[in-house]
Amino acid sequence: MDDQKERIHVTVFGQDCAIRGGADADYVREVAAFVDTRMRESQAAHPTKSPLKVAILAALNLADELFTCRQEKEELVVRLEDKVREFSDSLNQGLA
Repeated sequence: MDDQKERIHVTVFGQDCAIRGGADADYVREVAAFVDTRMRESQAAHPTKSPLKVAILAALNLADELFTCRQEKEELVVRLEDKVREFSDSLNQGLA
């Protein structure tokens, strides 16, 4: 089945990569451009670091953003569930 998936060529931090998967090609290119930008930002902040260290720093920054977004999402879900519960209780009291 993997042979049927489209191969998409992208360049990240000067490295050409062939990505094979089921995702939309434009989406894959957008993700690759985002990673490339983050790596270049890390390189600008740490110009003496090796490409491997730049990649690690960029990955850590992206992982931190992901974890922060997940935490914010969880907090929003809890707040939303609380509000739904409050509205449901108010509605039930009004109907009683």
